[in-house]
Amino acid sequence: MVEITYPWVLLVVLVPYLIYYFWPLEEPVRKPMKLISVPLVKTKEAKLSVSMLVMAALSFIFLALAVSRPIYLPDAVPVKQENYHIMLAVDQSLSMSVKDIRVGTSYETRLNVLKSQLKEFVRGRPQDQFGIVVFGEKAYVMAPITQDHNLLTRFIDELDNNLAGVLTSLGDAIILSAQTLASTPNNNRVLVLLTDGRDTAENIKPDDAITYALNHEMKIYTIGYGADNKAINESLDIPTLRKIAADTGGKFYRATDSDSLRHVYESINATEQKKATITYYQPKVEIYYIPLLISLLLSFVIAFIVRRHYD
Repeated sequence: MVEITYPWVLLVVLVPYLIYYFWPLEEPVRKPMKLISVPLVKTKEAKLSVSMLVMAALSFIFLALAVSRPIYLPDAVPVKQENYHIMLAVDQSLSMSVKDIRVGTSYETRLNVLKSQLKEFVRGRPQDQFGIVVFGEKAYVMAPITQDHNLLTRFIDELDNNLAGVLTSLGDAIILSAQTLASTPNNNRVLVLLTDGRDTAENIKPDDAITYALNHEMKIYTIGYGADNKAINESLDIPTLRKIAADTGGKFYRATDSDSLRHVYESINATEQKKATITYYQPKVEIYYIPLLISLLLSFVIAFIVRRHYD
């Protein structure tokens, strides 16, 4: 499809026609040739004169077309926008080094299994932006919100139990995540918070953190992580994790081994697929040079013929 940027410029092609009828010349026989300022060659070469007249008219029309700035519009290109802005809040207390997560027939530390599943989760959502908050006694932004998934994967590999202290501050993690997402679109903010304990730092009350998350329109998914035994189940504050998720529109999950943790992230991935939007970018290709070149070529041909007959 071709679009004319300045279609009104094409009205200039009517100017010679108007001059021909409203500005009479003294020698009617030579009107066409005088009109385009091309000397009449020889009357016996009438066909050549007419050909030159046609070429001159076409040259003028193509020049006007070039000035009107024609643009070629190829097919619109679909551009898939990022669907979500997701913060990954990861508990980095010392208990994450406990080796109690079953992987097949063996056991790995909670942190090593988590790293593997986080990378799979990120790779499964290439259109989204991610950030990482680690928390213990305090919360820290380890990776700002980014769509560079290769960089994010390197940050995940660098997760370590010595990053944030021995205690657990859920409130700090929630508020810092909301603050990090504050500059992103407010209709697709998600926090996935994983912990293997309860809020022991007591810096910010969970209820205050929930209010802050709601004010920033952030949905929270909470994951209680660790082997299914009495010690872990008692250390987890499941009622608080359920409340945080329910009050913000998310969901609570319990992950006890590698498979269940993978299923948790697969469930979150499947749930948060409803806001996919596709916009289209319309490329524009300037093609004014094509009629301009044709006009110049015709002008050179006319000049060559005139020079040849009058030298």
